[in-house]
Amino acid sequence: MKYIAFGVITGVAGLIAWLLLVQPECSDGAVVADESACLRVAGFDRMFCASAFARPEEAIFRAGNVYQTLSDCQKRFTTCIDSPGAHGYTPKSSGYCLVRAADGALASMRPVYGLR
Repeated sequence: MKYIAFGVITGVAGLIAWLLLVQPECSDGAVVADESACLRVAGFDRMFCASAFARPEEAIFRAGNVYQTLSDCQKRFTTCIDSPGAHGYTPKSSGYCLVRAADGALASMRPVYGLR
């Protein structure tokens, strides 16, 4: 019985470790830094990339990572900038997770950050 309990605990610990450490940040799309990098992704064409990067600051604003002070932001992230659309500071994205919908449109665009 104790071997079963040990096996279950080990399995759960392994799953948690995988979820926290190994799972990709953008499993349903591709992470790109800018529009030119977007064009190099298979399945992303010029029209898709242009529409995705027409307003990248909106993705940062929707992410809602706004800190009152620069030092608060820098405690968690490597580089911070003035927040577009809100008073405070937000982490500077190192790229964006782009997900394409089945109809070819942009399904979602999320900023990807470099954590400390």
